[in-house]
Amino acid sequence: MKEALCAAFCGDLKLTDVPVGYAVTTTFRRDDGDAVAFYIVRHLSAPNQFRIEDDGATISFLEASGVEFATETRSEAFEALLTGHQVEFDEDEMLLHTDWMTEADLPRAAMRFLSFMLRINDFLLLTKDKVASTFKEDAAQRILERMNGKALVEQDKPVSDHLSDTVPDMVIRATGRVPVAVFFGSSAQRVNDAIFLQMQALYEVREPLQVISLLERENVINHDLRRRAANRLAALPIYRGDEITAINRIEREALGSMLGTVH
Repeated sequence: MKEALCAAFCGDLKLTDVPVGYAVTTTFRRDDGDAVAFYIVRHLSAPNQFRIEDDGATISFLEASGVEFATETRSEAFEALLTGHQVEFDEDEMLLHTDWMTEADLPRAAMRFLSFMLRINDFLLLTKDKVASTFKEDAAQRILERMNGKALVEQDKPVSDHLSDTVPDMVIRATGRVPVAVFFGSSAQRVNDAIFLQMQALYEVREPLQVISLLERENVINHDLRRRAANRLAALPIYRGDEITAINRIEREALGSMLGTVH
């Protein structure tokens, strides 16, 4: 069986005897770094019959990460994915599994099940994109409302012709104040962009500019990057759970500290 499975996967895999049959660990990795794995389960009353199962945690993990399979669009996409890969979902046991089959059918079915396990994680990526989009839209709307009548706000435009390589999410221009570039820090890359723009303005172009990276959450970047950003940027406020104070921090940087109004 191992030789047939290895031939089907065209690469290394680990096949381990377990009480129910075999545990199969592949070289493919999920986004969280864990190896994609599944079980080949032997039928209790028909030893020559097998089926492929996950560990019963796949759907629970996705739901805990924010994937809502109950919505009409997600439900239809999930059903289509199940049908297309000949996989069933046992809601009582939260188990993904194939139908019973002979040993000869396992290699092709294993490839199909692996494809399913990789594809189902796309739901998590879509959810992350949606969350990031929601964060940006919500934060942008709050900033626009706060700056209304007080400053000019430009979105997705370069600060100046000399600082056009890195485009911030917003540039706030208030009369008599240094422009403030705001980056929505939903990823480490976006925080690095903010640092790069601030350093370029300070040391290369020598153009007055204050750069803020509004972090969605504290843990969106690691400790080292957070320290670098805090030491180089004008501000590094954290949005989720303290939205009003985070927007207040941006307002003070853009307009000055003369405002005493509680928003």
